[in-house]
Amino acid sequence: MINGISIESFIAGFAYGGTTVLVGQPLETLKTLTQVSTTTSPNMLTTAKQLYSTSGIRGFYRGGTPLLLGGGLMRSAQFGFYQSVLPVLDDKFGKRDPQTYWLGCVNPHVVAAGWAGGIGRGLVEGPFEMVKVRRQIVSDWKFADVTKGFGVTVFRNSFLFSSFVIYMDVLKQQLARYDMTLSPFFTAGVCLDFCWVCV
Repeated sequence: MINGISIESFIAGFAYGGTTVLVGQPLETLKTLTQVSTTTSPNMLTTAKQLYSTSGIRGFYRGGTPLLLGGGLMRSAQFGFYQSVLPVLDDKFGKRDPQTYWLGCVNPHVVAAGWAGGIGRGLVEGPFEMVKVRRQIVSDWKFADVTKGFGVTVFRNSFLFSSFVIYMDVLKQQLARYDMTLSPFFTAGVCLDFCWVCV
């Protein structure tokens, strides 16, 4: 940590973001094309065949370039802001006693730091997301368009990331209570699934 900023969290978030784009972009492109399709009953398989026949493998990554850079930056901001804000809250207001947690298990500092992480991600993601979608559907755009949908993106990310870190913190408390451990990959996967169920 340098001057209260968690550099490791920013780097890990960047690596996670880049990997997510490389693995997830083909399905993201298919989802977007299916959503904007004008056919009566579009499905992902038909869309994939059409995309492959017109653009090859490259078509599945259309719109991915902005997110390859942006994906790393937005996840870097998300985890970096969270890991940087949480200790500041603990230092300024004192570490919360678990007896004072909301509902007996929700640390308010985790909630606030989660919102900060979501805002950090939203600030970076908004413009990249707009460019990605315009490229996926092959639509022109101008620089002034980058703020379209910005408020919704920031709110969605704040809610989602805050939910994620709450679940992570609550699960960590429960595992410690029973002297159990889970791999970080499994723990994060379970918590992320719970976040999407909430949305």
